[in-house]
This record gives sequence, structure tokens and C-alpha cells, in this order.
Amino acid sequence: MITGANLKILATEPVALPPELAALTEVLSATDDSWLERTLRRLRFSESTRRIHDLRRAWVLFRHAPRYAAVVTLGDLEGLFFAALERFRGQNRSAHVMYDCLWYGGGRLRRAWMRFCLRTVDRCIVWASVECERYSRAYGVPREKLLYIPHHHTLHHFNVKVRDQGFVFTGGNADRDYGLFLDAVRELDVACVLATNRSHLLDGLKVPPNVQVRSLSTSEFRQCMADAGIVVMPMRATLLHAGAQQSILNAMLLGKPVVLTDPEGGSDYIENGRSGVLVPYGDASALRQAIRFLLDHPGEARAMGERARLAAAPLTTQNCNGLIWAEALRLAEGRRPTAVPSTHSPSEVGKAGKDSLGNQV
Repeated sequence: MITGANLKILATEPVALPPELAALTEVLSATDDSWLERTLRRLRFSESTRRIHDLRRAWVLFRHAPRYAAVVTLGDLEGLFFAALERFRGQNRSAHVMYDCLWYGGGRLRRAWMRFCLRTVDRCIVWASVECERYSRAYGVPREKLLYIPHHHTLHHFNVKVRDQGFVFTGGNADRDYGLFLDAVRELDVACVLATNRSHLLDGLKVPPNVQVRSLSTSEFRQCMADAGIVVMPMRATLLHAGAQQSILNAMLLGKPVVLTDPEGGSDYIENGRSGVLVPYGDASALRQAIRFLLDHPGEARAMGERARLAAAPLTTQNCNGLIWAEALRLAEGRRPTAVPSTHSPSEVGKAGKDSLGNQV
């Protein structure tokens, strides 16, 4: 087994890791804004500021990377910029693993940019197995570059009291089809809570009297979910990216039966009819029937929630990150048996720490 004596991993984010992997990991410290970024931020050019900042971070990462056998980044702009810079190193580069690859396709230029960047990435970690084939087709990259690793729940940061107050809960800020949800519950005699901080997602939709729309903090979101009897995730299943894994797993860990409208993206986590219900996307009638069944059969709903809790319990943040880091080690070992000793500046690289996950997704 490779040890810290001859292998180091450079990461861009502090995450929770098993002790033996944390000992091998160093984290790139935060990069202060430049005068240009401060100026653009004052002028409210937020998108331009973010791109410049990510490019500067990627350059710092590029300079430090040769001192490490593996680099682990997010699949965001910073990670993609770094991958593009790595093209200049040819074969003499560190192993590069990306995770949180939340990609939505884009036009011809965007797809060409993704193909250019991903050519040097050794492994892209995805949270749904169906994304392996989808991303491979969309960006023209080899299927073996993509690896499905189960996502994780994030309730370890939150103190929630689990109750069943009988209402139906739905929520989130990305990729939801709230029109589908509202159509499904409009005729049901049950109270519902819809939690989102992006009111524009409801533009043009008629909210029925039995649905209360709330804007919640992260902790309030979790507690509201813990108070619900049923959790519905009306995901848009027509996207390249399959989402909501964090919210789904949090609800499952709370012992809630989850109804999901993305059978293809959700089958990695939910066994239909046992640990949750998968219904076809766009079928409001099927969604309504699934909710009504759980309301009419509370014993089966509780049993389904308990099976969901048992399925989600092992999927901790530490276990998930451990699998990602283990893949980085495996790739690094195959590429370069011994890493170049690190001579980094303490101001730019620090020890791995605890994660700060738990954002509303």
C-alpha cells in the first residue's frame, strides 16, 4: 500500500476524509481577490469576477500540481481551467480526478470546450450511473473516464427532530418542475409545503390553497423535511445532469418515503416500491396516485421510510470522499510510483480539514 512517504494528493476543497487519507492530502488555500476582481465586484460584474478568480486559482493549482501525484478538484470552472492548462504538460502530469460534475450540455462551442478540457482529466466522478453514458455522448469523451460513486447525505451538520406532521414536502432551488408538483397535489386534500429561495421558479404557476410556499434557510429546510410525512422531488428528468441526490438521501435518512419523478437518475438510490417511489416524469396523474397511495396506507409509508433510512445510512460524506480519494490513489500509483517531494508555500497550501457541505440543493 502506498503511504504518505511517497504519495501526496492536492485538493481544492477541504473535505471530510478517513484519517489515513487526510494524512496524504493537502488543500490549496483561498486566493485573495486581485485589484481587478475587487473593481469588477464593486461594478457588480459578478460573473466576470468569478471567471477571473477561477482562472487565477487554476493557475496557482497548475503551478503546484507537479509536486503531487494526484490532484482532486470539483468539476466547476476552476477545475476545468486547470484541466485545460494541464494540456501543456503532455504525459508528464499528475493524475486528475474531478467530482461534483454538474454539467448541463450547452451549445456547440460549450461542448467543444468541455471536450478540450476533459481530454486530460483521468476520472470524472458522477452521482448517477446514467450520467456516465450521457456525458460520454454529449462531450465525446471515453466512457471509462466517467465513474459513478454514490452521493452522500449531509445531516451530520444539523440537529433535526424527526416528526410526522402529516404534510407533503417538496423543495430545492435547481432543476425542479414545480408546475408538475402543483398539478399533482391540486386535487388532494392534504397540506403541502413548497420550500424554495428562488421565487421565479413559480412564475406563471397557480399555487393551490393547500400549498404553502416558504423561503427557508438551510437548517429550516432540513427541519421542515424532517416534519413532513412524505417528501416529493419533482425533478426535471429531461436534463443531461440528474440532480437532487443530496436532498433525496437526506429525506431517506430521516425515514421519509420519497416520491421522485426521475426514475432513470434516481434508481441508483431508490428501489421502486420498497425504499421509495419512482414515477415517470411529466405524468401528474401518476405522481398524484403515488402520493395518494402513501397517504392512504400510512403503515406501508412508514415501512418504506424505514427501508429508505437503512439504505441511506452508510452513504456518509466521509465514505463518499474516501471512495473518490481511493480512485485518485489508484490512478496515481499506476502513473507515477513516487511523487516529487512537496516544497510548497505554507501560505498557499494547508492540511486537509473538515468539509463544509450541507447547502440546499
